[in-house]
Amino acid sequence: MSQRTFVILSLIIDALCIIGGTALAFVIRFVGIPPAYNFNAFLYAAPFMVLAYFIAGWIYDLYNPTHIDTWWSITRATLLTTLTGALLTTFVLFFGGELTAPFARWTFLLGTGITFALLTLWRILFLRFGSITWPMQRILILGTGKMALKLAENFKKYHEKHLQLVGFVVALNSADGSYFDELSDFAPVQGSFMDLADIIKRTDATRLIVASPADSREIIETIALVDGNNIAIDIVPGVYEIMFASTDSIVGDIPLIHATDQQLSGYRGLPKRLFDLVVASILLIIASPIMLIAALAIKLDDGGPIFYRQERVGKDGQVFNVVKFRTMRLDAEKDTGPILAEDHDQRITRVGKVIRNFRIDEMPQFFNVLRGQMSLIGPRPERPYFVERFREEVKGYDERLQVLPGITGLAQINGGYATTPELKLKYDLMYIYHQSFLLDLQVIAETVKVVLTGRGAR
Repeated sequence: MSQRTFVILSLIIDALCIIGGTALAFVIRFVGIPPAYNFNAFLYAAPFMVLAYFIAGWIYDLYNPTHIDTWWSITRATLLTTLTGALLTTFVLFFGGELTAPFARWTFLLGTGITFALLTLWRILFLRFGSITWPMQRILILGTGKMALKLAENFKKYHEKHLQLVGFVVALNSADGSYFDELSDFAPVQGSFMDLADIIKRTDATRLIVASPADSREIIETIALVDGNNIAIDIVPGVYEIMFASTDSIVGDIPLIHATDQQLSGYRGLPKRLFDLVVASILLIIASPIMLIAALAIKLDDGGPIFYRQERVGKDGQVFNVVKFRTMRLDAEKDTGPILAEDHDQRITRVGKVIRNFRIDEMPQFFNVLRGQMSLIGPRPERPYFVERFREEVKGYDERLQVLPGITGLAQINGGYATTPELKLKYDLMYIYHQSFLLDLQVIAETVKVVLTGRGAR
């Protein structure tokens, strides 16, 4: 079974578990056929309940099979999904008024417990008796000491067809010795850390396991910022790493922490795209009066064009036209050519200062989101001129081109128009490597604060 088929199957079975579990709770609660008055309230709320659980499942990676590959990870994910889904359903019942008022509280609580049991049970059974066709992972182990040898032995002992060990790399720190002869029984030593970027490309490695945590920081910075690499990095944690992170996976009896992950795959990207479409449409409707006022103010201020179209570089280096409200003079770059915004920029018009302070100038980009050229949240797109310049000046700048650019992002809520490219890249990488639904909600909430207060804009 493919991953996509598993996700579709999961959604169908989960919907049946949610509906069936709650219906069973009614039967138990009323010892037989429930009164229509009470049961109809459930039928009104049922579609919203299912949607609430789906959203919660996405938040906690219930539909990402790589994150639910043990009975404990399944139980943890389904518990968090059930609690969050029940909380969201409570809001639905509250705002449902008279239609959902007869939905008895004790029946709801009993149904929540049954739903949790069903969601957990079918996944554990699938884990035991089912199978998923995983994409092949080509694994490099950084290190040639005892831990690297133990990892190799565990990969062989707990053989998984989708895991292929392609080699070892000599680490900077080999304090625990080197076991070249023993390692050669599992895979060749491909070279040293100094050649790691070339080794990754030569072996087509998709996953790097760092068996030498003493070198982990330098290793991660080096590999994560090598342009064109799309590799997941795991660390065998030492005591220091364990203090700041939880275990993400296990190879035999060896815990691993995900330092970075590969980009969102298609089935995880689809919910994010749907989220963008729904939220952008809603915000466009809400913001339309503000946008109309801004357009009139710009026109009355100097009689020039209302909108400003400019080429920007998007995902995978694709160039597109971004749409913004014009905030600068018509001849802003006539004498200077392309230059970045500065604090107290003299090129900005009187109206431009106001709409920049509250980020109103970015609102027309909701149309770019609807076209699929941008996301609501992500790295800000730059002009081709600056992209070429930053590629030469800022190591790892191409990493931010691996995802759709966004209207807002961590760099925007924590900095301003004049924040340096180096600092913006750090915020962009924070988002790229740790993006999640909850992080998106946090960025949106912080953006609302920036819009209402004018903080951070110049």
